Amino acid sequence: MSEKLLLEPTTTAQWKKLLQDAERHCHCQLNEDLESYLIFTLMRFTQDSHLASKALAPEYLNSASLPNHAKQQQLRDVGDQCLLLSGLFPQQAEKRLVKVSYYVDLGRSAYIHLAELLRKAFAQLYQQLSTHFVQMMDVLQNIRSEPALLPLQAIEQWQDTGSQNAQRILSHYTTATPLIINNKSRH
Repeated sequence: MSEKLLLEPTTTAQWKKLLQDAERHCHCQLNEDLESYLIFTLMRFTQDSHLASKALAPEYLNSASLPNHAKQQQLRDVGDQCLLLSGLFPQQAEKRLVKVSYYVDLGRSAYIHLAELLRKAFAQLYQQLSTHFVQMMDVLQNIRSEPALLPLQAIEQWQDTGSQNAQRILSHYTTATPLIINNKSRH
């Protein structure tokens, strides 16, 4: 009688399946580079129990005074943490009295700054991370079993970032189409 060998899926394969399911749910497709980067970022920060307790703006600002290699690492960490907080833990923004768009803007800036410091091949990846930050945040928000956003949070996130996921969440609550009002034009 031959024994059957049962193989457990790897952690990487599990994250990949979870992300692909979330992509299908939010009707978006990340390219292979972004998907791989997101998988390895999730794996790297799974062990970090202090993710939600760090102040990211000071880390971003302090990176300017660091040597080049340390600066690159700190900018990458700030961008990655902003991505994970906005995608997996958007309620943390409210607890800190900031909008989710704060993390989006800070994360995008960190990735763009990092792209400016790196050689062409890596610079292109971080440019993509900045450009597709909201789309990646949407995918992360769809990993959750329940909607990550309440209606008011969804409208704020949609208005501030253009998040398609936030707009879809809004459509579950109302058939009305929200409008973006430019507050600067009001007197």
